[in-house]
Amino acid sequence: MRSIVLLFSFLIFVSHTNAQNQVQDICGYKTELDRLVKRQPNYLIYQNALFEQAMQEFKVLSNSKRRIEADTLYFEIPVVFHVLYNKTAENLNDTCIYSQLRELNNAFRKRNKDTTRIRAIFKPIAADVKIQFVLATSDPQGNASNGITRTYTNKTTFAANQFGTYTTNMKYSANGGKDAWDPTSYLNFWICNMEFPNYIGIVYGFATPPTNAPNWNGTGATKDTSSMESGVVLHYKIVGRSNPLAPAKYIEGKAAIHEVGHYLGLRHVWGDGTNTTGCSVDDGIFDTPNCKSQNATCTGINSCTDASNDKPDQTENYMDYALDGCAAMYTQQQAYMMQFVLNKLRTGLPYRIVKYDTIAEPVAPLAGFKMYPNPVKAGDNFNVQISSQYNTYFATSIIDATGKEVYKRSILANKIHSIETSGIAAAVYFLVVRDSEGRIVYRKMLLIL
Repeated sequence: MRSIVLLFSFLIFVSHTNAQNQVQDICGYKTELDRLVKRQPNYLIYQNALFEQAMQEFKVLSNSKRRIEADTLYFEIPVVFHVLYNKTAENLNDTCIYSQLRELNNAFRKRNKDTTRIRAIFKPIAADVKIQFVLATSDPQGNASNGITRTYTNKTTFAANQFGTYTTNMKYSANGGKDAWDPTSYLNFWICNMEFPNYIGIVYGFATPPTNAPNWNGTGATKDTSSMESGVVLHYKIVGRSNPLAPAKYIEGKAAIHEVGHYLGLRHVWGDGTNTTGCSVDDGIFDTPNCKSQNATCTGINSCTDASNDKPDQTENYMDYALDGCAAMYTQQQAYMMQFVLNKLRTGLPYRIVKYDTIAEPVAPLAGFKMYPNPVKAGDNFNVQISSQYNTYFATSIIDATGKEVYKRSILANKIHSIETSGIAAAVYFLVVRDSEGRIVYRKMLLIL
């Protein structure tokens, strides 16, 4: 099990050296954590409480009215991009911004073409996060807007030195930046120059995850979701896909996807441990395999051996450092955590959109599938089994009459899996099975008495 840290700024930090034998530490998270724990020794205890609450809800699929339970229900978040420029090249055109927004939506709705990168072992847990991003159509005063502001700044850079240390001046008009729009109603992006002359290190992006973990209100140790610094900062050269200014490893717009993950409460998949402690530190998410440290390439290694259900490092995950050429997925439980953050912490930010539809017909028969007993008594378990001719995982869901998903689980072929019905009301449902491509390959009516 993995512990999650939600409460302070994350950043992407990229070294300008040519080190070849080790992965550069491109995020200042550990430094920020050490500083925070010195101020608040009980920090990790309290932040873990929020994570445990989220994971318990995931386990029992509670009936909270604000939970995401339906394939047809999704969040829509209004965003504003604040472009800060000193030189003409920094004043990115609308095309780059539209491209970045498109990459965010493709990633969070699992519509990205590069899902072909995901290995078969992880395809069943690759998630449609059900979060969409739209340019704001009005500013906080109600004036019409295209969701983009442009501000000339006398600051030649928002980096503080050649090692990548940065300021937050880009978030304040009085300091050469741009004041945030109401952070409880908009996701603010600041696009600016984070490059210092003759730099050794450069910050490509950083984000402010939400606070409000149990017992932390009023301590002053972290920033609240209403803080005018809440949002995501991006270096202007890495915004959008195929930005002509982008370094070779940052041409896919993945840095913004990584940072929005932090903004919505996710931690790095390796739990930010070191090479000596990495396997004993975790990210708090069940379906991201334990790994020792960050990966910068699609190595396919297995850096930590788990006692059960051992899997290789998930370099396909947006919350690792192997971004361009590798990253293509969030997991189901990462998706749940981000939905949990919107339901519990950033409650005023999204709109909730409901569109009911029908369950599609299976695209291909699934041979050798068994489901028994059916009907099943409420609270009892029933079994499912898939023929041994398949050697992969399948995503199994229980869908109610309105199209809401009330249960989900990944199952492996050639095994008998016991499905719990505790917490599911007596009614008529459909059991729906999807293959690694997300196609429905089996559907059968299930009666719970």
